[in-house]
Amino acid sequence: MRNHATTPRESAEQWLLRAAPDEQAARGEWSCGVALLVAGRTWDALRVPYEVLDPSFDGDTDTATLRACVDRLRLVGPSFCDPYRPYVYFLVQAGTDAAWPAEEFEAVKVECLGGTEPYVRHIGVPALHRTERPGPFWLVPPDRVAHRHVDAAHLLSVLRERLRQPVAEPAHGGVR
Repeated sequence: MRNHATTPRESAEQWLLRAAPDEQAARGEWSCGVALLVAGRTWDALRVPYEVLDPSFDGDTDTATLRACVDRLRLVGPSFCDPYRPYVYFLVQAGTDAAWPAEEFEAVKVECLGGTEPYVRHIGVPALHRTERPGPFWLVPPDRVAHRHVDAAHLLSVLRERLRQPVAEPAHGGVR
């Protein structure tokens, strides 16, 4: 008889794979680093450009700095990065996209990706062991946090506060 106890990693993997169109295919994709999963099934993904979290951030912002920012903003729950674009994806409760104030964040390219009809959003989600670059990586893997989702209401208030802050002038004071 098989022991049904699972490790936190196995539990997190099973939770993420509930969003896979084909679980075996997704496992195979993870062996290459990233699996294509469907938002809106077990989570929605709030995609936030690095510079919304901090105007000084760009695609070269190091992992430790990104993690410190997420910790400082108390954004507890699973999140991963795509440094090529550069975005942080916060996994929030499925259905969040239906109530997300999209127009409010359109200009800064913050978007809630979910499964509200008629849209189906496929998202490249890194394998759980990918916690550093190169490529997409977890800032906070779901197997290392007690919360399955980032609190969308708290994230909304953080984003509103970040966008109210004045943009600092470049340190050199000259023309770019």
